[in-house]
Amino acid sequence: MFKTERMDLILEILHEKKHATIDYLSKHVFASNVTIRRDLKKMEDLGLVIRSYGGVTLMDTENKYVPLIIREQDRISVKNQIARQAVSLISEGSTIFLDGSSTVLCMVNYLRDEQNITVITNSLRVATRLCEKRIDVYCTGGKLVPEALVCVGPYSETMIESMTADLMFFSSQGLSADGKISDFSESETCQRRQMLQHARKRYFLCDSSKLGKSFLFTVCRTSDIDGVISDIDVSEWLESGSLPAQQAGGTANASSAIMSGS
Repeated sequence: MFKTERMDLILEILHEKKHATIDYLSKHVFASNVTIRRDLKKMEDLGLVIRSYGGVTLMDTENKYVPLIIREQDRISVKNQIARQAVSLISEGSTIFLDGSSTVLCMVNYLRDEQNITVITNSLRVATRLCEKRIDVYCTGGKLVPEALVCVGPYSETMIESMTADLMFFSSQGLSADGKISDFSESETCQRRQMLQHARKRYFLCDSSKLGKSFLFTVCRTSDIDGVISDIDVSEWLESGSLPAQQAGGTANASSAIMSGS
């Protein structure tokens, strides 16, 4: 198992348990205690966990602006599943809005070099990686948020307002049981709202760790968009309000739910 895969599995365990001992992680990740300690040191340096004597605790990131470099490491295998499903919805010649979320960033991995699409994004990371693939990209400009490497503010919003896209893909920090999609960042929420207004079809990328969470700023509701792509059946969750037991490990294939009222 590669280091990134071990770290991803450790994070999955901690999302479920919040705290775990070295021995527990060693048994469930199938790695030695020495290897686990080395991984935890790296994860602590990234701000993902807090180490303690004989164990580790998941860093509390609720209502905090988590840097992109940290979010990129969190639940990466699940995000890749979701990203792959999202990319399958893209047709040749499409114009697409992409936000600056870590899940959307994973989509770039599954786009072909020189793919015949045009992307509009407020994310420097997304724009840079698309340029490396020689894909046409417009970056909105505006005030740069260092932790997220996204552009926000009126200059960015003005450019978004001047354009129309066939598709929009975005993520956010929470999806509550009443269908509200929300985020802690006011500025990024404003960017997403503008993109939503100027896209013909809109898809929310949401891993199951975000379900049941609500934050200060409302992006939209599931009834406002065309689909949710997740590692669980979100439509079933919205009806029942409870997560399937298997999702603690995040191993399910990504699936999309078409939302009514869109």
